[in-house]
Amino acid sequence: MKLNSFSPIPEDDEELHLPELVYWASLGEVEEVEKLLAQGIDVNQTDDEGYSALQAAAENDNLEVVKLLVAKGANVAYEGEYTALQLAEMAGNSAVVDYLKSL
Repeated sequence: MKLNSFSPIPEDDEELHLPELVYWASLGEVEEVEKLLAQGIDVNQTDDEGYSALQAAAENDNLEVVKLLVAKGANVAYEGEYTALQLAEMAGNSAVVDYLKSL
């Protein structure tokens, strides 16, 4: 998994434990994200720090996952420390930024 400097990472945990939806979204695994959503996982699920699947996908430049999550009702305006758009902008993910700004 690509980790970056924008998202809070628990410093007291040797392993990063993310909910499945956030994890697969961060990796850009569209099929895994689709499976979880089909099983009824909340599209706006967050980890313990308030980091959502949409934020993970946007920050890690996974446009197809971003589009899927938005189509399934992800809250584009949700803001933990940053919105998905702000994270994508900070990471320089122009295609994701353009898409989120078009909404």
